[in-house]
Amino acid sequence: MPKVSKERLSQQDEEDLFIQLTRLFSNKSDGETLVILSDLLGYEEKLMLAKRFAVITLLWKKQTLYSISKKLHVSTSTVARIQANYRGGLYASIIEVLDKSGPSIIQILTTIDDILHLGGILPHYGETHASELYKRDRAARQINNK
Repeated sequence: MPKVSKERLSQQDEEDLFIQLTRLFSNKSDGETLVILSDLLGYEEKLMLAKRFAVITLLWKKQTLYSISKKLHVSTSTVARIQANYRGGLYASIIEVLDKSGPSIIQILTTIDDILHLGGILPHYGETHASELYKRDRAARQINNK
């Protein structure tokens, strides 16, 4: 959990800061945005945001709570909390973008996947011992069923 100063800013100052932050990302290329995010956020913060976005995206794609938890290595309670917010309409603006983006969402998911795999946090699909065993078992079952 990030540490936030106990001294609160005025509502107007907070709004002004958020507007400035939003302008920082306006009309930037992917590369420029990545550099800005890297300058502003630490590794854990970037990962937290990427995983939160991935959970929202996977909920939008009608994935189950358990499968999302397993895929992203987050707790089911985290997914449940985000799911409750999702059902409550909290992420409506994100869903609107996802609905408009259509096929390009695959690019977003690929980018999230790449982020999660950098630094070895998650193995790439098909690169784990368990997945290799599954492939062999599946191939053996197919041969036996013929």
